[in-house]
Amino acid sequence: MIGPESDKPKLDCREVLEEVYLYLDQECSDVRRTVIRDHLDECSPCLSEYGIEQEVRAIVHRCCSQEKAPDEVKERLRRKLSAIEQVSELFGEVAERDR
Repeated sequence: MIGPESDKPKLDCREVLEEVYLYLDQECSDVRRTVIRDHLDECSPCLSEYGIEQEVRAIVHRCCSQEKAPDEVKERLRRKLSAIEQVSELFGEVAERDR
């Protein structure tokens, strides 16, 4: 019999560390957050890395929270992020086709 514990998707350390910023920024689904949190609870090296990332974010927020980026910088960043997302989607489609 398969229990609920074995139904949960498992992530390897590489996947967790690639997504730690999405997790920290709460930019992933609740299900994905739960899977990442479960991994962090069980994996000391990843939890340590997550702790470092979280601390860096706290320091940056504390030091720079009053700073405002100029509108042109924000727009340039949005365009670059959009381009990165498009390339990522293309790679995902190619990877799916190759399977």
